[in-house]
Amino acid sequence: MRRISLALTTAALIGGAALAAPAQAATPAAAPQRVAAAAKPCNADNAAIYTDGTRLRTKASTSGSVKGQLYFGDPIRILGKSGKWDYVQLKAKSKGGLPKGTRGYVAHANIIPPYCGGL
Repeated sequence: MRRISLALTTAALIGGAALAAPAQAATPAAAPQRVAAAAKPCNADNAAIYTDGTRLRTKASTSGSVKGQLYFGDPIRILGKSGKWDYVQLKAKSKGGLPKGTRGYVAHANIIPPYCGGL
């Protein structure tokens, strides 16, 4: 009895894998479209500062004056990019005391990329 059950289970698994193959072939083509669509909206809102003492500057270079400092976990919105710099806006008052909505440039290396889910 046990051998028959094992044989039926094996046959079902093999048959199920064969039936699932065409459906799996269609999935990879559709998945990148869903990920790409999800990546765009979250890119603007779900980033954060990666290091303590990160300088928020008026220009996209070290010659820009410093508006203040940001600290690990300060939530930001990425508004644009200029080379290795990101133009950002604070989503909340920073740990360094800068008010919500303050805008400036941060070196891209000091930003935690947004998590968009998936994968």
